[in-house]
Amino acid sequence: MNATVTINEAQSFAYGDEFSLLDSMEEHQIPITYNCRGGYCGRCKVQLTKGKVSWVQDSLVPLDEGEILVCCCVPDGSISLAI
Repeated sequence: MNATVTINEAQSFAYGDEFSLLDSMEEHQIPITYNCRGGYCGRCKVQLTKGKVSWVQDSLVPLDEGEILVCCCVPDGSISLAI
């Protein structure tokens, strides 16, 4: 799926077919804090401000409404994130 990912309303990049948003962010050199890459630590938690995502693996940390782990999901169309 091709989608546009906007970060902090300032920077955008095209999401291709990477396994997760984290993989795509790394590919586009978007700085993001992470540790486990598997939904265990919660370090890559960001706020989804627009759009929807699909989860490719379960998050094992509690999330508030609108929060996602970029290691665990992919966009369902264009999205906006607040980091």
